[in-house]
Amino acid sequence: MRKVIFIFCLNLAALFANETKIDALQIQKAYYESQNIWLLSLQTYKDYTKSYQELEILQNRLNFEIANNNTEEAVKLKEETGALKNNLKLQGYENRQPLYKIFEPFESVLEQLNDTKISIFSLLLSNIENEMEQLDSTVKNYYKEYENALNIINVLENNGLSLANDKRVLQISLNTLEKIHQNVFWQYEAYNKKISHFKSEELGKLLYILLSVVIIFIITNAVKLFFKRKHDKSEEYDQRYFMIKKVLNILFAIVAILIFAFMYIENMAQVLAVFGVIGAGLTVVMKEWVLSYVGWFVLITSNSIQIGDRIKISKDGRSIIGDVINISLTKLTLYENITNDALTEHKKAGRVIFVPNYYLIMGEVYNYTHLSLKTILDLVEIRMTFESNLQKAEKIGLESAELVTNRFTEMAKKQYDALKSHYTLRNMTQYPKVFFYPSAHGNGVVMGVWYVSPYREILKHKSEVMKEIVNRILQEEDIHLLYSAQSVFLENDIGKM
Repeated sequence: MRKVIFIFCLNLAALFANETKIDALQIQKAYYESQNIWLLSLQTYKDYTKSYQELEILQNRLNFEIANNNTEEAVKLKEETGALKNNLKLQGYENRQPLYKIFEPFESVLEQLNDTKISIFSLLLSNIENEMEQLDSTVKNYYKEYENALNIINVLENNGLSLANDKRVLQISLNTLEKIHQNVFWQYEAYNKKISHFKSEELGKLLYILLSVVIIFIITNAVKLFFKRKHDKSEEYDQRYFMIKKVLNILFAIVAILIFAFMYIENMAQVLAVFGVIGAGLTVVMKEWVLSYVGWFVLITSNSIQIGDRIKISKDGRSIIGDVINISLTKLTLYENITNDALTEHKKAGRVIFVPNYYLIMGEVYNYTHLSLKTILDLVEIRMTFESNLQKAEKIGLESAELVTNRFTEMAKKQYDALKSHYTLRNMTQYPKVFFYPSAHGNGVVMGVWYVSPYREILKHKSEVMKEIVNRILQEEDIHLLYSAQSVFLENDIGKM
């Protein structure tokens, strides 16, 4: 209703401007109650300017009262000044241009247009085209509203009001609007060029990367399937297939990362140099971890140790022996079985041992079951006096070892022949073997009997060979075992007592 009355007053003013002056107060009231965006913003700005001037007056009065030690009046003025400051802060004109509310629709659009990070997600989520259409519609409406506001001001000036300053503020704001609108248009063109460039080049790169990764993924899984479908279902092959899967997964990840890096990183030499420096620093700070990763890589590529193998690791004078039950990036996991080392050194067995992979690089590694090996050569030592019949003892040692372990000799020979396909080896010497050498204290002779034994039954066969030899030697009168303890024999001659 107010808008209708206001337009009616303007029409009357336009018709009778040269003949009759309409009521200035009525026009001024209609002016202040107008819903025109320019006049509303202008009125808000004028209220802000008026409040700011009042604040300056209050501040000067406050300073005067404080200087004259008028505490009571100063307290009142301080409260009024604080309230006015809060009011000005709420109006939001601090560090902003006059009629700033007119330019608010441009802010969100400019924020999107200035965003240089264009990606598939930003394109899918972007609503910039709709916002640009709404902005164009808003600008057209602004121009119409500006014309209406200017007509209102002209009518008021014809009726004696001085509004030159209002017209100047409106004109400045209109010029600012034109510049901002033009800037948005330029930014929008630049934004469209970025999108075109992204669609023509970046999307092509992305599709190429995705296609390459998919192809590599298919090839990797095809290789896995090829090894999985083999008819060999032995435990050894299952462990080998497990390692193959690990290697293929790591290679797939490395190749995918390299493809992405080569497509999106322009200066690869610089990037590689940076990674080299970082790698060198990490090698110094985390040497054991890096060496463990290197050890793991050596393991899976050289096939020197597999799950199920029995190994012995020697480092810094310490020996660790056990069956490999897991191989991870940083460590080997061993199960400590009852072995000769557990019997002579550790006096314990049945423990789970975690060995860092870098031990494989820094120390010696003995593999009892490398490739086709399932047997090893073991030794039984028998100490005898110098007066013993060594020829008879040698015969007893050979016959005893053959009796217990003869069935393993042919198996060991086949395993040895299979090993020769991987290494340069001479023919395997026939076992068992007997050798004689002086004892440590030089007080007798040691007979060493070497024989073939499965690696998992070393102690069992050592015990059987030892019992067979000792039982037979004890039956011989010309072979005397050497004791480390001294024996004292006392004769009880009844006739001499």
